[in-house]
Amino acid sequence: MSEFNIRYEPHGPIKAQCLLNFVNDLQQTPTEDPWTLHVDGSSNPKGAGAGIVLEGPNDILIEKSLHFAFKTSNNRAEYKAILVGLPLAREVGVKSLTCKTDSKLIVGHLNDEFQIKDPTLLQYYHLVRAVIQSAFDQVRIEHIPRTDNIRADILSKLASTKLKSRHRSLLQQTLSTPSITNTCHNLTHSQADNWTTPYIRYLQTGNPPPDTDKTWLAKAARYTMIGDDLYKHGYGQPLIKCVTVEQA
Repeated sequence: MSEFNIRYEPHGPIKAQCLLNFVNDLQQTPTEDPWTLHVDGSSNPKGAGAGIVLEGPNDILIEKSLHFAFKTSNNRAEYKAILVGLPLAREVGVKSLTCKTDSKLIVGHLNDEFQIKDPTLLQYYHLVRAVIQSAFDQVRIEHIPRTDNIRADILSKLASTKLKSRHRSLLQQTLSTPSITNTCHNLTHSQADNWTTPYIRYLQTGNPPPDTDKTWLAKAARYTMIGDDLYKHGYGQPLIKCVTVEQA
């Protein structure tokens, strides 16, 4: 066929063409429609990881598997999964998002229903809130049963399965460091006199304060010392620990 100036070229890789088709389908998807983000984090003696499944209109499915090269807890892994899933949705251009997880604790934190007692989780909470406020018009955090979060759970354990009739892309990433750094703070407790000082001195030395009366002595009899801490006997209750205003 060379006499007709016909030139033949080999076909490009099928994998590259599939990725191009996926990008084209994604660009034609209206990002104003609501998207759904499934996240799950897991931690065990063998390692820690997180799974992210982002679903959109027209059967768009983006999957991401995270491997943590550092030790972490299940709750921190859940937060980390959200912190990676939100930027992934932002890169696609999503404005309205529903984030679903099977962790009641994380849902309670982000919906301001539970008090955050762990300082590390509190830092993760503020990071998630900052991303939500800066990049999205609306983000809903919902709790779902673990049976409805199987895909993200599988990815969090660094496994994969295959769904048919989906435009899909599986991304794998290894995180070497956490999103936050632990900072040690040196706290200096003030030893200034407070309301507990007279009772502590009386119990330690047996000498009541000046100008005390029988009422104060009767009240002091309800207090006791355990180590360096002051406790009060309650009516039909366990010992009540006494704290200062600063400690409270």
